[in-house]
Amino acid sequence: MATIYKDGEFVEEIWTRVDAETGTSVEGDALVPQTLFLADPEAYLGRDGRTAVLVEPGDDVELVEAYLGRLAFVAVDFPSFADGRGFSTARVLREQIGYKGDIRAAGNYILDQVPLARRCGVSTFEISKPEVLKALKAGEWPEVTKYLQPVGTVDEIPEGTRPWARRSYRDLAVAAE
Repeated sequence: MATIYKDGEFVEEIWTRVDAETGTSVEGDALVPQTLFLADPEAYLGRDGRTAVLVEPGDDVELVEAYLGRLAFVAVDFPSFADGRGFSTARVLREQIGYKGDIRAAGNYILDQVPLARRCGVSTFEISKPEVLKALKAGEWPEVTKYLQPVGTVDEIPEGTRPWARRSYRDLAVAAE
């Protein structure tokens, strides 16, 4: 059972993580690593239960583009808080491929990365760290208001004289008060 955070709410879901040993024999909802999924996509999509793909660092997410409409969601693995490739994967899904479905962060991210992942297109979070769960349940949200890299999923305005620096439109409302 996994705790999922979406739009300020917590839900419990059961997704079985598939590996090379279990393969397509998994019953119920299955979270399949992209490499296994691409070996036989129709076998995973044709079984009983929903199917989602887990994109791991180094995977080319564009290879699953043809199947996105048939997947329950795409999970992006954050194996370590120091590994930022999950942010890039989420941006490719949203900005380059135009994926409108659920992008789920999974793995060992920290609370400070949650708003940044949302900014990159992540819509739900599988919470595996107790400290992240505790902080989100307590209403903590470490908002970042100034950015050094623009994204295509959020309305922003330039900050100062540096063309790459951005700030949220929300800053204007706060400054006006």
